[in-house]
Amino acid sequence: MKLNNSPYLAEPEAAVGIIKCLLPEESVLLIRRTQSDRDPWSGHYAFPGGRIEPQDTTIYHTCVREVSEETGIDLVPQDLKTTLDAELAGRNVKAPLVVQPFIFQINERPELTLETKEIDSYFWLSAKLFRDKRNHEITEVLPNMIRPVFPITDYYVWGFTYGLLCSILDFDEKTIANR
Repeated sequence: MKLNNSPYLAEPEAAVGIIKCLLPEESVLLIRRTQSDRDPWSGHYAFPGGRIEPQDTTIYHTCVREVSEETGIDLVPQDLKTTLDAELAGRNVKAPLVVQPFIFQINERPELTLETKEIDSYFWLSAKLFRDKRNHEITEVLPNMIRPVFPITDYYVWGFTYGLLCSILDFDEKTIANR
């Protein structure tokens, strides 16, 4: 049985909260994962989220719990705008798992309280800057793996997170090659 329109047969093992904020400008919250030898996404920019735990009654509860634990943001059902199809993440870092993305919309940027064992920092990504193809690059993200990226300070957004950002912010990554 397929999950939503997802090509993946497995149920989601994890969830992410894509938090869109409208003020002071349209932006999306990204967190930067703490460096850790045990984390295949160590040092990467991502959406807050994580794996299902036994106390989670639904994948939605996993998302809300993980966002709260990692950022201190308490999401409410009224903030949920849409549930995207589950997607396979982690293929590039050899840690594949099916992830359920949820999009939430809030008016103003909240105060964040980071879980520093897992999260190093956060960044409100401007939708306007992301939609400008001049702000994207194509680079070698891992040995012999060239991908489109969005640079942020000393690293970049790529892979699963980059693909979701392209989708939700209506950016065609193919335009990067045509610059």
